[in-house]
Amino acid sequence: MDRLALFEHNDALAWLILGYLSSHPDAKDTVDGVEKWWLNDMEINMDARTVQGSLDRLVKSGWLVSYQRQGTGVVYGLNRDRREKLRKFLAGNADLR
Repeated sequence: MDRLALFEHNDALAWLILGYLSSHPDAKDTVDGVEKWWLNDMEINMDARTVQGSLDRLVKSGWLVSYQRQGTGVVYGLNRDRREKLRKFLAGNADLR
């Protein structure tokens, strides 16, 4: 999902998730973990359904990858192929932070 698509969906949560992953590119977690550890760390409280929707959009657009981990459910993490693109994008838009 590019910048325009994120604004079209008005998905500020997706921006926060990508921001977290820019600082923690190897982080991987379930919806509950994203909600509890990634977002709560930023003092953001969202319901699991909203978090799930943002994660699904990020996976669909290629920013995140997901896989089924036995015993814990679906796990999400940054698509390694997009790591450098995310870094460059955020560095180029430092005035947005």
